[in-house]
Parts: sequence; structure tokens; C-alpha cells
Amino acid sequence: MRSLQPLTIGLLFSLTSLNVYAQKNVGWEAMVDLASQFSNRVGGTEEEAKAAKWLVEQYQQLGYQAQVDEFQFQLGEKTLTTRNLEVEIKGKSEDVLIIGAHYDSVPSREGSSGFTDNASGAATLIGIAHNLVGKTPHYTIRLVSFGAEEMGLHGSIHYVSAKQASLGKVVGMINLDTVIGGDNLYIHSAHTVPYACDRYNGSEFNSSKSLRDTLLVDAANIKTIQYDLHPKTADYPEGETGEWSDHAPFACNGIPTAYIEATNFTLYGKDGYDGYSQTAEAKFWTCYDKATLGACDRNEEKKWGQIWHTPYDSHAQMVGDLKEKIALQFDANVELLSNYVIKKSL
Repeated sequence: MRSLQPLTIGLLFSLTSLNVYAQKNVGWEAMVDLASQFSNRVGGTEEEAKAAKWLVEQYQQLGYQAQVDEFQFQLGEKTLTTRNLEVEIKGKSEDVLIIGAHYDSVPSREGSSGFTDNASGAATLIGIAHNLVGKTPHYTIRLVSFGAEEMGLHGSIHYVSAKQASLGKVVGMINLDTVIGGDNLYIHSAHTVPYACDRYNGSEFNSSKSLRDTLLVDAANIKTIQYDLHPKTADYPEGETGEWSDHAPFACNGIPTAYIEATNFTLYGKDGYDGYSQTAEAKFWTCYDKATLGACDRNEEKKWGQIWHTPYDSHAQMVGDLKEKIALQFDANVELLSNYVIKKSL
């Protein structure tokens, strides 16, 4: 997400109490387990490989066979190995809708276990898979878990390169990156201004809002939570987003994209209204000023309402203070996308 840079008994009790709010589903359990068991799943490492194997096993338990595409990528002078995972669910149509999420994390030395970024997205795929068991969606669905996103979108770049022959059947790509934790659930489209598509092996940029807007129509039927377009900022028109996540290579290959993200574009963060400040919750600021929707003192502020890539992005921190909100967000995302792929034509 925007790459820049053992369970305790107490936590176990917190997670048990959280079931008051969250559905007892395999997706939620997978999110907790992925973040806690593989907290340092950095792209190209042994722990990322173990996390991938574990995800394959979760799909196997649901009756799916995940295809593993192992490949190498360059990081400076190093050649590293990562892998993408793909579960295909045959639909009534041969046309394909991709729902993707990266499963790697930033280094745990930064204090993060990648709970929101991006165990939340990877586990949402498992929740969708669980809900689709025995059902036939309208489109053929590919649930894709991307490796090494935090290192430079390597998983999704490799995917569009390796799948060039079949991309003509892809009618859309929905990206799930940090889909819990922030104050608001947004659905984005690609930016109207083309991305730097040379690095994504693409020459046909697609900024269509069609997939985003049809998702928003269905999102209005979710009663527990509200989905919005982010407000216009100096850098981003309303509802449009940058190229920092796995939707970008698809947009650069002519595919309509939508991107679900939990953050808050109304906060005046460290670098302005850019969505890097995800929450107005006081815990996440040195001092939050409700009047200005930002720091009390911009020279003294240390936290800036940020969750991603910080010690706050762990199951212990998020469950403790935001348990009701994140449970509602997680369940809403699984519900929205499960219903969408069954009922909707693009």
C-alpha cells in the first residue's frame, strides 16, 4: 500500500469479544492469523513464502485449488523470489472479473504486522471465496493474491505481463488494499491523468469510472456502513486515485479498475489532504485539532493519524480500540463483493 518507505491471552480475549460485532467467518479468522503468524512477510523473504503456502492451504480447505506462479524480481542488485496465487471460479460467462489484493507486508521492524495493510485485503478474498462455494457467479472470477507489492508492485506487474494473452477477456479489476481501519470506506477509480505506464508494461491507459460507479450503486444496499467517493483535493479529482497500488498495472493495460480503501481524505495530514492520515481517532495523533481536522501543532506532531507502516498496524492495536468499526468494515466488504459478483453485470 502506497509504498514509500504468539497471540497473547489478553489479545485472545479481545478477539473473542469481537465476535459480538464480526461474523464468525473464515475471512476474519484468516486476517487475524495471517497478520499474527506471518508478521514479517516482506516480499522475497522466506516468511512471505510461508504466508503464501498458508494462504493456499486456506483455499484448499474451502475446496479450491490455488494456482501458484513463482517468479523472480530485482531489488537493486538482488534477485528475489516471490509468488502470485490465483483461484478461478467459473462463471456463467467466460469474461473475467479480477479481484486482487497483495499479501506481503512492510518489515516488522517498523512495528507493523500488516493487519490492515494488507492482511485485510488478502483475507477479504478468502471471505468471498467462502461465500461463493457452490454458487455460480455471472462472470468468471479470479481471486488473485499478489506478492511483493510493497517492494514496487512486482506481483501485479508480473501478473499482467504473464497473462497478456488472456487480458482481452478481463472486464474489470477490483483492488483491495487496506480495506479496514481508516475513518471512511472509499471506492476509487484510476486517475484521469494517465499513470507512468511504461513501468507497468502497458500502453493503453483506462480511467473508466464504470466499475467504480456500479460498485457504489450496490454499496448503497449495505446497511451497516457507508461507501463514498473521496472529496476533491489539490492532487486528485473526486473519487480518483494514484498509482501506488496493484490496480495501476491493470489500468495501464486497458482494464477498468475500482479500488476499495479505508482512509480519510478530509484530514489535513503531514503532506496535505492526500489520504495518508487515515483516522481522526485521538490515539493516532500527538494532538488532534477537531477545528482544523489536523494537528494541534504541525511542528510538534509525530503521528499524523497514520496506521499503515507504523506500529499501529497490528491486530493488537486495531482490535483494542477500533474493534466495532473494523469488524463492520470487514464484513461489509465481503458482503458487498460477494453479492456483486453473483448478481451484477458490468
